[in-house]
Amino acid sequence: MLCLLAAGALLAGLAAAQPRPVNVGGYPFPPFVESDRQGEWSGVTLELLALLNRSQQDYRFIFQPTSASRRYHDFDNDRFDLVFFESPHWGWNEHAVQSLVGPTLGGEVFVAAARQGRSQAYFADRSGKRIALYSGYHYAFAGYNADKSYLRREHNAILTFSQESSLQMVLRDRVELAVIPAAFLQRYLSEHPDYRDKLLVAAEPDQRYRYLLVKRASSEPDLAYLSDLVARLEDTGELQKLLERHGLLASIGSQ
Repeated sequence: MLCLLAAGALLAGLAAAQPRPVNVGGYPFPPFVESDRQGEWSGVTLELLALLNRSQQDYRFIFQPTSASRRYHDFDNDRFDLVFFESPHWGWNEHAVQSLVGPTLGGEVFVAAARQGRSQAYFADRSGKRIALYSGYHYAFAGYNADKSYLRREHNAILTFSQESSLQMVLRDRVELAVIPAAFLQRYLSEHPDYRDKLLVAAEPDQRYRYLLVKRASSEPDLAYLSDLVARLEDTGELQKLLERHGLLASIGSQ
């Protein structure tokens, strides 16, 4: 009996010592989350999860893929409790969530085809212009309303499923405008320098990213713990290196 009790206590101690799993949602949102043709996921979020898992032993952060439009359904069905680099303005107003604000991480910019005589004034009036938008995303100019019918009706939107598709639609004159994450655009143009002179980029962003995460209010770890984890990564310089490696922080100036 004593042996059984001791074994039970040992097993209980080992179970208590195991990191508690935390499911973290993520959807295609370059450079934060990306998926290649083989279905392999990568990006800032996954690298951040690796840093968080190495920096503490209380929790194990596990990536759970979803989509931009399905993320609320998956959240409601407990597939994940946390999303990094997400804003509470992006459709979370009907959910019991908490958010953590951080430095300006980048943003999204309007892009048009470069034409002789076309200037920044081109972006001032969007009436009559077709605009390529990523399906499921929330845009400041549209009041963060991601409803597809609304975007098509009120903003003449053409919805796409990749940022590259949106850019190519601009380059091929299938739309007059697109809204693209600045970090993605910076990387795309470095990989395709021949497009630099073919695109006109708006000086003023549609929105700036300021939020580090959105989490279920009742879930663990709590916001104070997560804030402390992020602060530790900032103190060591690891967070700064990660963001800069992906062209963030310097994408669009500070707010």
